[in-house]
Amino acid sequence: MYNTITSDGFVAAPACPSSHPVRMPQVTYETTWDTSKFNSMWPSGAPNPFVWSFEGTAAGTHADYMFGWKGDALQRAMDKSECFYDGCGSITKQPMSTANQCSVKNMVSEETDGWLKELPGMANMKK
Repeated sequence: MYNTITSDGFVAAPACPSSHPVRMPQVTYETTWDTSKFNSMWPSGAPNPFVWSFEGTAAGTHADYMFGWKGDALQRAMDKSECFYDGCGSITKQPMSTANQCSVKNMVSEETDGWLKELPGMANMKK
């Protein structure tokens, strides 16, 4: 089970009370970017130029989960108390190298690579 209420992220939460005997799955969707290659591109101690995509009225990442468990994999995972975050020996995890091969065709007719003056679609973003 996950504690998503506090700022410490995903931590083991206590067991549910006997009045709530059915475990519910929680799906996590994460996108990470390695910005360390840009470390030398602005003065030390100066704020970096990165902004969160939801600042102002900018667009952001969104996903809708469609049930995609094969066979009884979800039930097997829910039956194991050791299943937490990405650690669950009873189901097979897709290797990150395979996941990283997925791509989406560009859907906007704007420059989206390299240094940008503003986020795509956000010419009037608050600074």
